[in-house]
Amino acid sequence: AQVAMIGKARLRISDTLESNVTIQQIAEELGVSYSNFRKLFKEYTGLSPATYQQELRLRRAKELLTTTDLSVKEIAYRLNFESPDYFSAKFKAKMGCKPSDIKQK
Repeated sequence: AQVAMIGKARLRISDTLESNVTIQQIAEELGVSYSNFRKLFKEYTGLSPATYQQELRLRRAKELLTTTDLSVKEIAYRLNFESPDYFSAKFKAKMGCKPSDIKQK
């Protein structure tokens, strides 16, 4: 049952990258406490739900940068990053280059 729940959670996180659904809300939807959910999620995936969500958002951002004409700023807001600067910093840390570097190619 836990494996199925984590599977559902991963799908839900993936489906809500462009909305402002929080990890807490996803835990609630699945009928578990946030702390319990966080613990289980990390046990099964090796990542906290928030880290997992951010990694997926950064991957989606890379996809949007390469396949659309959206600006870095538009992508940052579309994927619910606090600010374009915060998004750029996280992106650079994960991908090794700035979003604007990809945009220019």
